[in-house]
Amino acid sequence: MGILEKFKAKEKVVLEDYEELDLAEYEAEIGEKASVLIKVAEITGLNEIPRIKKEVYDGNIIVADIAFLRHDKLTLDRILKDLKTLAEEINGDIVGLGEDYVIVTPTGIKVDRNKIRGGK
Repeated sequence: MGILEKFKAKEKVVLEDYEELDLAEYEAEIGEKASVLIKVAEITGLNEIPRIKKEVYDGNIIVADIAFLRHDKLTLDRILKDLKTLAEEINGDIVGLGEDYVIVTPTGIKVDRNKIRGGK
């Protein structure tokens, strides 16, 4: 008997045999125990940089949306330079993710630039 036949031969599942779980309870526990958070930021100008720096100093990973700054190359270059300097100072990392996002990591966390692909 093949796997497909075994699967079809199993008894029907009765919904009353299962208990519904409140996932919010488990998510709260996980959130309290996490030492590193991934936070999303939208950068529209220089005023967001101090908050982003604080988050990275606190050990969090930032995924920053820089799409709004594409029209202001001077501000974008300054912000990217500030974030790159931050990553170098704290032995973190910074990497672009497409044209619209930048990931900044805290001390001891590096971004692997190799893509995971299927196959062998």
